[in-house]
Formats: sequence, C-alpha cells, structure tokens
Amino acid sequence: MGVITCEWQVATTVPPAKMFKTFLLDSEILLPKICPRAIKSVVILEGDGGPGTIKQINFNHGSELSHVKERIDAIDKENLTYDYSVIGGDPALLNKALDKISFQIKVESSPDGGSIFKRSSKSYTIDGAEVNEEEIKAGQEKAMEAFVGIFRAFEAYILANPDV
Repeated sequence: MGVITCEWQVATTVPPAKMFKTFLLDSEILLPKICPRAIKSVVILEGDGGPGTIKQINFNHGSELSHVKERIDAIDKENLTYDYSVIGGDPALLNKALDKISFQIKVESSPDGGSIFKRSSKSYTIDGAEVNEEEIKAGQEKAMEAFVGIFRAFEAYILANPDV
C-alpha cells in the first residue's frame, strides 16, 4: 500500500478556538444550514460525535444525490487538531485506486489574532492497484478548492453571527 501526501493552509481573521468549534465540532448541524446548495444533510450513522463516529455527508448535485462517508479518527480540543478519514461513498467522488483518504486539520493562531488552518491528506492506495499519482493529487486539489469554499462560507457565517 502506497501513500500520497498533500498539504495546504488557509488563513482567517476568526480566532482559532471559535473557528475550530464552529467549522469542525458543530459541522453536522451547521453544514446544511451554511451551504444548503451544496450539502443536503449530515447524518451520524454510528457514534456520539467523538472519535470512531461515522457520518455520511449527502451532497446536492442537481436532481442527483451523492454522498461520502467519514470516520472521525481523533479530536484534540486543547491542541485544536481534528483527524478524519473518508472511508466510502459515491464512487464518482473517490478514486478507485484508493483504500481511504485520511486528513489532519490543525488550527493555529496567526499574528493578527486570527487563525491558520493547516490541512494535510494521506491517500492510501489499494495494493496492486494501478496508481496515477498526478491524478490523485489533482483530485486532492479539487477537494481542497471545495474545502476552502466551505471554509469561507463558515468564516462569513461566524463574522455575521459573532455569538455562535
């Protein structure tokens, strides 16, 4: 099994603890509310929201509904880290050569009082599968563009609703 790693970061003026809580810990509730055109619902399939929880994110794609299943691997509220893995879902959203994709998000303070989200991914390939590393990295870049779009929607929501 091979591993393909990608890393990104995105900054915001929102303080780290508030962005961590709203964007990561409250996402099941807020994602469909903040991004209703993209996200139909988030359903907890198993668990209580902590490590081991499996959730399904249902996307709106016109008249079609697609989804992805994620497992929360670790949450460290003190150090503002959140680890999760994509473990299944719509085959159109996942590369057939991958067993899973694991993500780690670390939220750090920025000098201006805001925060920097650092996101890394590890794509685990299936043994014996023919792997096009550039195709997998391109897929990760596309996923990161969607992540940043959702991130910016949450940022706008927090700035418009400072009491969340």
